[in-house]
This record gives sequence, structure tokens and C-alpha cells, in this order.
Amino acid sequence: MEEATVTSTGYCLYFKGLTRMETTRSLSGFGVAICRHEDDKPFFQMKGSLHGSVLEAELTALNRGLTEAVSLGVTHILICCDNHHIFELVMGRSAPAQENIAMLMDDVQRIRQQFTYSIPVLVTRNQTNNFAYKLAMETIVSEIRISMPPFDQKKTCYICFFDDFEDDQMFSVGLCGHRFCVECVERYIQVELLKGCVPRGPHYGCKSNLTLGSYVHLLTPKQREMFEQRVKHASIPPWDSLLLVYVLF
Repeated sequence: MEEATVTSTGYCLYFKGLTRMETTRSLSGFGVAICRHEDDKPFFQMKGSLHGSVLEAELTALNRGLTEAVSLGVTHILICCDNHHIFELVMGRSAPAQENIAMLMDDVQRIRQQFTYSIPVLVTRNQTNNFAYKLAMETIVSEIRISMPPFDQKKTCYICFFDDFEDDQMFSVGLCGHRFCVECVERYIQVELLKGCVPRGPHYGCKSNLTLGSYVHLLTPKQREMFEQRVKHASIPPWDSLLLVYVLF
């Protein structure tokens, strides 16, 4: 039953390859996100490190994404390209100039034949699902942290991905241990309060609630009051909230 659901549903493939020059070497990483077309929620995600140019990283991400989609039983997929050159390559309107790129494109076109349809679409950078980008960036950041001597290691914020923070410029979420820079945490809490939510850990999928005591000095008096109200409201059982509404009206 699950196989049939996966097969008959349309999906979007987002992929991103990134490179970053360090003092002694070039670091590359890729991220892949397969999302349901109906709600753009991630169905599958992966990331990995590799060696090569930006174009090689991008096409490797595309290759891996298509391969995983086939193995998951996906038959209808949109290939979302935020790079015009890659879009032209996938469409077959541009020929690769390098042998290694030609080999990667041969693999891509071979895998595409296993889908009922696989349609390339050109999207802007702003339209690109950010899961793939974050996964690629996380891989590079991880490689940088591994390669750095422990005594010279800076801290990385996984929201803004700036990797030159001192330890006292970072905040740690109590239960899960995820760490972010002060500025990003402050901005994140403000946005969540304006949305009417009790702020959770900023890391994607984190279920840990933030406690007011840990972050009180980042907030204005009005924001502290909002935080307390959100926590109080969230503690009321749903049936009590419904009863209160019924009494008021």
C-alpha cells in the first residue's frame, strides 16, 4: 500500500552542490531533498562530502537524488534546477565540454529513463527548497571542523552558517545541545513569539522547548511578557481552551 502511494504521487527533487576554498584544500559537499509536490514537505533527505568542482558537486547531487528516488519507488518527479547551465544540460540543449561532466550527465539521463516522467524546471535561488542547501552546507562545515586543530577551532552557527564564533558568543539549547549564535537565537525567538508559538529549538525537527530563564536577557520586557503568555497558554489542555471559548461566547 505504501509503495503504491509513493509511486502515484508527484515529487520535487531539490539538489545542491557547494564548494569552499580553505587554506590548503577545496572542500565540497552536496545535499538532496525529495519533497512531496502537494505540500513541499521533505520525504527524503541526504548529504555527503566529495571532491571536485562546483559543477561536479551539483551533478553528483542530482545523480544521487535521482538514484534514491528510483529506489524509493518514485515514478513522477520534477527536477528543480536553480542553475541555468545545469538546466540546459539536463534538457539536452547544452553539451558538456569536459569528459568527467559528460560521464555524470550520461548517468543522469540513464537514470531518468526509469521514471514515468522526470521534468526539469528552472527555478530561482529564492524558490529553491532550502533543505538541500542546508544539508550541503552542513557537510562542508563538518569537514572544516574535522580539519581544524582543536585549540584553534571556532564555533559554527547552523542557522547563519558563520563559522568564526567564540564559545561565549554561542547559546546551547538545554535538552538537545544544539548551539547557535546569539543574534540568530534572538531573532528566532522574536519571530516565534510574533507567530504565537512557544519557541522550540531552532534546529530543524527539534522538539525541545526553550525556557525563559536561559534567554531572558535577550528579550525586551514586552517580549518576556509574551513568552510567559505563550507558555501559560500552551499549558492549558485543549478541552479547557474550548470550554473557555464556549463560556466567553
